[in-house]
Amino acid sequence: MATILLENATLIDGTGADPKRGVSVLVEDGRIQSIFTDKSKRPKADKVIDLSGMTLMPGLTDAHVHLGALGVNSPRTQSPEDNLTSYVLDVVENIETALQEGFTTVRDAGGLDPAFAFAVESGHIKGPRILPSGSFISQTGGHADFRDRFDDRPPRVVPGILAGPVLCDGPDAVRAAAREQLRKGASQVKLMGSGGVVSPNDPLEGTQFTVDEMLAAVHEARAVGTYVMAHCHTSPAVNNALDAGIRSIEHGSILDEATAKRIVKEKAFMVPTIHIIEMLGANSTAHGLSHYSLHKLDKVRSQLPLSVALAAKTGVSLGSGSDFLGKKQSKRGLELVSKATVLGEMAAIVSATGTNAHLFNMEDRIGVVKEGRDADLIAVAGDPLSNIGVLVDAANVKLVVKSGTIVKNTL
Repeated sequence: MATILLENATLIDGTGADPKRGVSVLVEDGRIQSIFTDKSKRPKADKVIDLSGMTLMPGLTDAHVHLGALGVNSPRTQSPEDNLTSYVLDVVENIETALQEGFTTVRDAGGLDPAFAFAVESGHIKGPRILPSGSFISQTGGHADFRDRFDDRPPRVVPGILAGPVLCDGPDAVRAAAREQLRKGASQVKLMGSGGVVSPNDPLEGTQFTVDEMLAAVHEARAVGTYVMAHCHTSPAVNNALDAGIRSIEHGSILDEATAKRIVKEKAFMVPTIHIIEMLGANSTAHGLSHYSLHKLDKVRSQLPLSVALAAKTGVSLGSGSDFLGKKQSKRGLELVSKATVLGEMAAIVSATGTNAHLFNMEDRIGVVKEGRDADLIAVAGDPLSNIGVLVDAANVKLVVKSGTIVKNTL
């Protein structure tokens, strides 16, 4: 593996510390070997890249993607032309686009078969490191039950290609479903703990799965050294999830102070997904939203910024997730722009670097620029702290290094 010297950059290291100018980073054997500002100590390298005028950062991460939520795996937007071949090609395009935009690790929050993650790992697809959840696990009539009221057919699953939802009821069934996803290669288990916006039949305020049902999944995840993430829009759903020991609360859109404090006490994480709400509202027809879903969307839109601000004030560990859906997913950095309007630019960046790394249990590998860590790095034209919008356009991401290998270089 080539030794790479990145020099003369302004460094944002992912910890929240002030930027440092004139920084050089030596990458060797896939890791960050040294970080220095003294040019007299300039080591030899196989490749030297001058980053004058550029911002060097950790590779961005996204804790809530749905790279496979499209076409035949998304009944709301399915067209007669959709087929498994086009589905695979569209998923691969989503994966490749994420890497080009500077995302070097993503956690799929359900709907992507782990086979795609393995294809990236083996080099068949050029994409970010993917932490797959496999199929959504939902109760009957829950957030991942997209069937019409008079349709009793089970969701479609094609092993190795299509990770359709798994509908189950009762602790034993949830236990079996969690074991099955872990068998197929899931990095973590995804449960649906409340109603949702896009699901056709459930009220947003509804709680889904009993604590005992969720406990079964948590037990199985912990048995193999991982955790459960749960879709929860409301405080009652969040509290049920915390009762069960769930580590990652997704959305947290309608949150009260007592629940926010409990998230902190339980040392859990919350991953708010802000920008997707505006995207769904602006493209409701394309996303197949009914009038009922639009009504639920309005409830979330009015409360979500307040809930994120409350969580931040309370000290909740806030990760970053985009929750983008459909084909041709791009401009994933828009989530950071929306998050910055509530938290500020630096906090938004830290949420998508250092905090997400802790959430993934990968804080000893990624998320910060530090000697000994994996060399997941990006160089950006411009200053994200004065204009975080530079992280939206892939053209501004000039250099992407993943595990010490240059995977994009347009300098």
